[in-house]
Amino acid sequence: MPFELQRLTASGVIHAERTILCSLGASAVLCLSAPFFLNTDRITTGMLLGAGTVSAGLFGVSAQISESKQKVYHSLKQADLKSLKANLQGEAVYDYVTTAIAAKRRVADYVNRLPMQERPRWIAEYQLQGLVTLPEPPAQQSPSPTGIPNPDIADIDEEFVQSVTNPGAMKILQALAANYPGYIRIDGAWIDELCDAASNQNMTLRSNHHFYLSGGTQSGKSTLAGVIINKIAAKSQSPAIVIGSDPKDDVTRWLCKFSRKFDGMKELKTWITFATGMIDQQKARVSIVGGECQGVPELFLAQDEVGSVFGGGKGLPGMVDADTAKDLQGFWNYIIKFTAGLKGHGLFMGQSPLSGETGFSRPSLKNVCFIAMGQTSSYILDHPQDFVNVKKEILEVLRQACERTKGNPHPQKGRDYQNA
Repeated sequence: MPFELQRLTASGVIHAERTILCSLGASAVLCLSAPFFLNTDRITTGMLLGAGTVSAGLFGVSAQISESKQKVYHSLKQADLKSLKANLQGEAVYDYVTTAIAAKRRVADYVNRLPMQERPRWIAEYQLQGLVTLPEPPAQQSPSPTGIPNPDIADIDEEFVQSVTNPGAMKILQALAANYPGYIRIDGAWIDELCDAASNQNMTLRSNHHFYLSGGTQSGKSTLAGVIINKIAAKSQSPAIVIGSDPKDDVTRWLCKFSRKFDGMKELKTWITFATGMIDQQKARVSIVGGECQGVPELFLAQDEVGSVFGGGKGLPGMVDADTAKDLQGFWNYIIKFTAGLKGHGLFMGQSPLSGETGFSRPSLKNVCFIAMGQTSSYILDHPQDFVNVKKEILEVLRQACERTKGNPHPQKGRDYQNA
């Protein structure tokens, strides 16, 4: 302890002073009381009383000096106790932290021994980034896809969209859009703005890295996903890589090309393994260029039917087991949290907007550009507290806009995204 030497020195002095005090006190008592018990003459009595008075005076002075030294001693003792307490607290914190690190490393060592397709799930759940290895799949099983040259953009036919909208409803929509330009858009430029922000080659200015398109059947989710992929891929600095999972056995009609696509429910585990390997390859590309992403291709990871294959964590009876559903959940959240800085884009499509049914954590969804389409728009406006943070006045305006677009006399598959 830092004050041990000073405390021991002070302790020795105090003990010596206490001995002297006891002697002086005893002398004073004996000298002053002796004349009462002994038959002494006047001279002897005077000498005894004088000696007693001197002893008593010295006792008082010495007691004051000793008291101040005792205060110093107690201060040193308290300082030592505080130092000891701080040292013990530091040791406790050190033991706690090192134990936690050791425990996490043991967990990571265990996860490293699990099948590769399971690892993203546990990385996301237990925050094991940098501790768990995600090896690339064997080349003979998962050949590297070829990049897709910058595609032609699927333009939105504005005139056709306008033609299927009731003229009276369109006038009201135009008025709403003019009065609330920050909330209502009836042109196609909004999708260009989203994709321009996602493809900015200055990585610090990028936004809208990932997308979740939620809407009912035939609401145009895959159509809009293809438009988004094409618009961002058109600005890729080298041929874009587009990997996708379509659980409906290639039934979906996409507007984009795929470097590799996994069709059907049975391909879900292979999709996780392969896509994880593609993320690792993207990390290697970024590392080669010093982390600036210059010349690195845009990497797209598209997952259709999110809610169906996750099934609230239970999967799809007879087709997707619960373990695969949990692995998909971990993989999706891994994409959202850790690929934005790699020019990675997760595009997810599903019918439900609820995190409990899709498997997306609420923190993950804050990093996703959420686009509601068709019936989902109406659901969100009926339950705004879970999705929208705007004034009631704005909610009512949005509700009116949705009601107007619902009344289109000729709904077209792939066109409803215009009203997203």
